[in-house]
Amino acid sequence: MSSNDTTLLDPVRFSRLKLFGKSAAHYAHGHDGETSSMRKGSAVHSFLLGDAERVKLYAGKRDKRTKAYQAFLEENPDCDILSPREFVDVDGMRQSLARHRRATELLDGIREERIEWTLAGRACAGTPDVVHVRTGGKILVELKTAQSSAPQLFQWQARKLAYHAQVAWYAHGLETAISYTPGPVLEQYIVAVESSPPYPVTVFRLTPRMRTAGEKQCRIWFEHLLVCERTGSFPGYVESDVDWDEEEVELDWDEEAA
Repeated sequence: MSSNDTTLLDPVRFSRLKLFGKSAAHYAHGHDGETSSMRKGSAVHSFLLGDAERVKLYAGKRDKRTKAYQAFLEENPDCDILSPREFVDVDGMRQSLARHRRATELLDGIREERIEWTLAGRACAGTPDVVHVRTGGKILVELKTAQSSAPQLFQWQARKLAYHAQVAWYAHGLETAISYTPGPVLEQYIVAVESSPPYPVTVFRLTPRMRTAGEKQCRIWFEHLLVCERTGSFPGYVESDVDWDEEEVELDWDEEAA
């Protein structure tokens, strides 16, 4: 069923918008299940950007079918539940970030303040990790945990996970949300911390070209969303027939002759 009255729809958040990177059907379905990496990332955010009391350690098996774990969840609602092994990694990342002067400087700002704005008549929302308000504009900082914070490996993974688009989404919100004084986002950063020992930290500054690429990706997904909501159709990968053909294999005749 189509929904032309956008006021009845939940605000668009990037965590769901990025599912258009798979298909419109994935967006309509919603989020994937929580992973260990996601739990550790959320816990690092709680330690550094929010409330450390939200991080809870559970030594048993995290199985919602067991009474013990159900009781633990009821006693600790809205908390990040970690295993002992995960907790060691989270604390290691926290200490590594605290030792990194530049990362500490960038992460010391307005933390996790929800913003709301309107784009093409559609309500949008987001929660940037850190915002610095400067004369003439703002600085936006995102904190990410990663399998590797090595520059080339992280940049490849970050592009795959559309971190540049996420930063662009928040930047657009910061430039238009009424909760902030109007003004451009002057700089965009990602602080990446590796999720295994020795937990190295790397700070990435998004260049103008990468910022433009993020803006384009957001625009493509958002325009696709508007079409889907207007038509009431959220298709899968493709709607037309797909030809399945054999891939051409180039023969190395010199090697064959040998």
